[in-house]
Amino acid sequence: MDVRKFLFVFMLLIVGAFTVNAQLIGIRVAANSGMLVSEFGTSDVPHPDALLASPATSSDKFTPQLSAGLEGEILFQVTGKTYFGIELDYTHLRGFNDDPPYFNYFLTPYFQYYQDEFIVSPLEYNTRLFNLAVNYKYFFMPDKTWTPFVKLTGVVAFVGTELKYKDFSPEEYFPNVDWNLIDYAFNEGADVLYARGTSSSEQKKWPAFHVGGGIGFDYAISDRLLFEVDGTCTVLNSGIIDGVPNFTYAREDGVDLLKYNRRLSLTTQISVGLVYLFEIGDGGSGGDGRIDPNFPFYRNKH
Repeated sequence: MDVRKFLFVFMLLIVGAFTVNAQLIGIRVAANSGMLVSEFGTSDVPHPDALLASPATSSDKFTPQLSAGLEGEILFQVTGKTYFGIELDYTHLRGFNDDPPYFNYFLTPYFQYYQDEFIVSPLEYNTRLFNLAVNYKYFFMPDKTWTPFVKLTGVVAFVGTELKYKDFSPEEYFPNVDWNLIDYAFNEGADVLYARGTSSSEQKKWPAFHVGGGIGFDYAISDRLLFEVDGTCTVLNSGIIDGVPNFTYAREDGVDLLKYNRRLSLTTQISVGLVYLFEIGDGGSGGDGRIDPNFPFYRNKH
């Protein structure tokens, strides 16, 4: 499924949802900020050549950076305390490593400069996720102004990522070269060391699944308008969130091998936004329409 099909499915779900009669609906729009916490699974065993080329102080851990994304969700009331939601989400994850090792990936044929010299220099990644999520939310006190909730989420994601040098200057590493006479590739964006699902790659975005949960709260600004904050943690079935494909070293029958190492990624995200509530069917949302007694804050306001 590519992104266009993904959006088509989302629209079908929305159109189908609005065919339900007497349905309490919430529309949520929010900004989010997320980060990669860590990778799960068997750690990569460094290749001897990678160990030899890595600085003694190096670490494969990236430092996450704050970044912004957007999300929209349509919510359908199931009971007085529970809602089912369909969410379309854009998440941007960033990070840097000022003292990286020589990753096994740079020794594989998948590295675009394979067999060329790799310069150990600070790295950064930019990862963008386009998500279609289904959420289940349980509100503990729907008749209060402050309404805490817990949620479960299942997500189909399309992952695009790019790993590149953070601040690379070829003149610093090759001071004796006259760069005015050379059409140097780095000037054309070839400092990208790995890319998938971006303008630097011919590969499509990586489809992946993730599941998780979170907590949050609503605050009633009015009968129909809510302020909402929630935090979510998910485990994503992809190991390229930090821009580095995972390969692990093994020696079999006297031959040095680098095998792809599938890993999971733990991500976390905070979102802040507004929810607008209304009814469709059996009276509508106009001035003459009825108010469902299950409407959040109904008992508190009336």
